[in-house]
Amino acid sequence: MMTKADHASIAQRETGLVYRAQINKVLAYLQTHLDDAPNLERLAYVAGFSPYHFHRIFAAFVGEPVGQYVRRLRLEGAARTLQTSRQPVTQIALTSGYETPSAFTKAFKQHFGISPTQLRQADRPSAQNILQPSIQQLYPPRSTTTMNPEIRTLPDLEVLYVRRNGETNNDFTQAAKSAFAALWQFAEANDIADKWQYCLGITPDDPGTVPSSEARYDAGFVLKEGVKVQPSGEAAFQTLPGGKWAVFMHIGPYHSLGETWDAAYREWLPSSSETLRDAPPFEVYLDDSRTPPEKLRTEVYIPIN
Repeated sequence: MMTKADHASIAQRETGLVYRAQINKVLAYLQTHLDDAPNLERLAYVAGFSPYHFHRIFAAFVGEPVGQYVRRLRLEGAARTLQTSRQPVTQIALTSGYETPSAFTKAFKQHFGISPTQLRQADRPSAQNILQPSIQQLYPPRSTTTMNPEIRTLPDLEVLYVRRNGETNNDFTQAAKSAFAALWQFAEANDIADKWQYCLGITPDDPGTVPSSEARYDAGFVLKEGVKVQPSGEAAFQTLPGGKWAVFMHIGPYHSLGETWDAAYREWLPSSSETLRDAPPFEVYLDDSRTPPEKLRTEVYIPIN
């Protein structure tokens, strides 16, 4: 006779399979639309996920962002074309989505370790060795860390923020530093540097579906109750909608935050009974620059219904 725990385990496993099936739909769609620029809304529709969360779910399950995944498949396709045709490298570069042969050659060499011309000149055994497809770690193994978020209900949050654009290798470190420097300057000039409740970061874009130079990072403060300030210059207000949030604690350097984001979307979400809400996730930074990187505490907020 099955126990209640057995039924719960089966339900969780089935939910996880549903998520994997939805991601498989996207992978199949991308395989037949490699010449198209990735479109977040379209891909989210194919997956059946909210655009707010699609790119994080995709990266958590597939192991790389959408844009990086598409670029890799294009480069692998270009490598096969180099071996099986005499098309000029310039034409292959343009077909692969690169504006110049030099950009294509640089990306190609970073991925395969040799230039397109060197691959074309290689003998068949050597070329086949180089062209072995990357092993895609779809559905990486489960983490040994137990994901036990705290469920909180928050009101609408008015966020005083400064925006910067640009990320490098899926990292907003430079954008965050610049945005927070400008925000602190505004706060000190307006005597509110010590009058905030939350210090947070919002990254609403998927860098893979917008140019890296345009991906947004918003550095923000939620001010203490009763504190008023008139925004000016780069500083402005935006509202994070109130509701329920699953809050995960990450301890460690900021560059390792992706591990907690991935585990939350890949492991906790499918095995929970929660569903996602249409609102931007965000991070709350609990410590300052005096804290050693390995001891930094960051709360990851994921909106749920």
